[in-house]
Amino acid sequence: MKLRRLFSAFTVAALMSSASAHAAATSEPSPFGIGWGYLYGQLGVKPRPYVGDVRELGGGFSRVILFWDQIEPEKGRFNWSDLDLYVGELRHADEGFVTLYSASKWATRVSAIMMPATSAKDPDDYYRFVYETVSRYRGRVRYWGNDAEPTNPAFWGGTVEEFVAQLRIFYRAVKDADPDALVVLGGCDGIFMPPGLKMPNGEPVSPIPHQEVSLAFFDHVLREAGDAFDIFDLRLYMAPETIGARVAYIRERMRANGYEKPIIGGEYGGPNFYEMPDNLQYLSIVQQWAVKPDESGTAQVDLALGRAVAELYEKMPELSPQTQMFMWGCPPELEEKLRRIQSRTIVMQNLFALEAGLKRSLLWCYSPATNERDDIMGLMFGKFSLMVNEGDTWKPTLTAHAFKRMTEFLGGVQSVKRLPIPERPAIYLFEVDRGARGPAFVVWEQRDRFSGEDQPPVEFGWTTTWKSAGAVDALGENHAVGLSDGRITLQVGATPTYVVQGE
Repeated sequence: MKLRRLFSAFTVAALMSSASAHAAATSEPSPFGIGWGYLYGQLGVKPRPYVGDVRELGGGFSRVILFWDQIEPEKGRFNWSDLDLYVGELRHADEGFVTLYSASKWATRVSAIMMPATSAKDPDDYYRFVYETVSRYRGRVRYWGNDAEPTNPAFWGGTVEEFVAQLRIFYRAVKDADPDALVVLGGCDGIFMPPGLKMPNGEPVSPIPHQEVSLAFFDHVLREAGDAFDIFDLRLYMAPETIGARVAYIRERMRANGYEKPIIGGEYGGPNFYEMPDNLQYLSIVQQWAVKPDESGTAQVDLALGRAVAELYEKMPELSPQTQMFMWGCPPELEEKLRRIQSRTIVMQNLFALEAGLKRSLLWCYSPATNERDDIMGLMFGKFSLMVNEGDTWKPTLTAHAFKRMTEFLGGVQSVKRLPIPERPAIYLFEVDRGARGPAFVVWEQRDRFSGEDQPPVEFGWTTTWKSAGAVDALGENHAVGLSDGRITLQVGATPTYVVQGE
C-alpha cells in the first residue's frame, strides 16, 4: 500500500493546500528532510527504497550513513549495491546526503565494522576510497559528510588533530571527484548551552556537564579547518527553545575565525530518554558507554551496558512513567503519550530552526529501530522512528502523520518570526511567511513536556485584519477560532496549533 493512502484528509481545507499548489507557489526545495537511520545495509540490515516516501511526507532532503567497511570490505574491492539503491531513488542531486564513516576492519587505525571511526592507516587509501565513491555518483549526490559527532569517543576514536587532518583529505577527495559537491562537516551533537543563556521567560539555563570539552573540540576544528568544509551540521536535539541560541553560538565562533558558512540541522527529534527529569538518575549507564575490541581485535560496544539496561526491564512495572514510555512493551497509553510529545517537539524544533535561518533539517529517523532490547541506544533513540514494524510491513506512526501535517502547513515557507508576548512569556506565537500561499500563525503555550497536555487550555488572542480563519493542531485536532473587533482568539495548550486565513 502506498504511504499516501495511509494518511487521512484534513478537515480545514484552507490549512492544507495540495502539493501541486505548493509547487506552483515556490521554486524553492522543501527545507524538510528525513534521515534513514543508522544502519543502511550494514550488519544484515536490508536497505529498501524510502526517498519516495520522504517526498510523500513533504520532504525534499534525505540522508543515509554508510561505512568504509561496507563499501570497500577489502582493499580495491568495492560493493556499491547499497549506495546504488539509495542514489537510484534521487530525482536530483540536492535530495541526496551521504555520510561516510571512517570505520574499516582493514584500513583504519582501530579495526571496526561501524564504530568508532578513526583515521586511516594510510592516508592514500582514505583519499582513494572517498574519491572513488564520490566519482561514481558525480552530479547525482550534492552533500557528502565525514563521520559524525566526533566529540563522542564511541563515534570518533582519535584526537581532534587527527580529525582535522582526515577532514582535509576528505575535502580534497570530494572536490577532486566532483567540484560541485558540498562537504558537510561531521555533525556537532549540539549538546551544549551557550554561556549566559536564558529562556524567553528569563529563567537561566544551566550548562550541560562537560560541554566545555565538546566546544573546545569544535573551536579547534573551526579555527584550523575553516577551508575544509562547506556546511556545518548542528544537531538540534534538546529543548527546542534553545535552538536559536545554539545556532547563534556556532555562527559567532565561525565569525571569530573570519568566515561564516551555512548551517543545517543534520538531525533532530525527540525527546530522548535523558531529556525527561526522572531519567537523569540513570545517567551513569550512558556515561559508561564505550567501544572495546573483541577477541579478534575488532571494536564492539561494551556488552556490560546491556546488562544495566536489562536490570531496568526486570523492574519495569515499578519505574516512573517517564522511564517506562521509552521501553519496549510499555503500556499502550504511555506509548501513545510519547508519540504525542514527539509530534509536538518536531514542530517546535522546525519553527525555531527556521527562525534561526536554517534552510535544511533532517528528522531522525525513518526506519524502524534495529536495536536489541537491552541496547542503551535502543533505550535512548529506539522510538524515534517514523515507521514501526507491523508483521512484514512498515506502518507510519502518529509522528509521521504530524510530520506530513507540518510540511503541508509550512509548504512554501519563506521566513518565520516569533512575535514576543511580554505579558505572557509562556505563549509562543510565530508568524509564518509562506510566500504566495499567504501568511499563517503557529501558537502554543510552553508547558512541562510530559504533563503539560493534562492541563486545560487557556484563551489567547492577537490583532488581525483577517475576516475568517481556521485552525488545526499538530495532532490533527480542529480548533474553534473567534474573530471579533479585529481580534482573533482561540484556546491554546501544549500542542502547536496552525492558524490560517479563511477564503
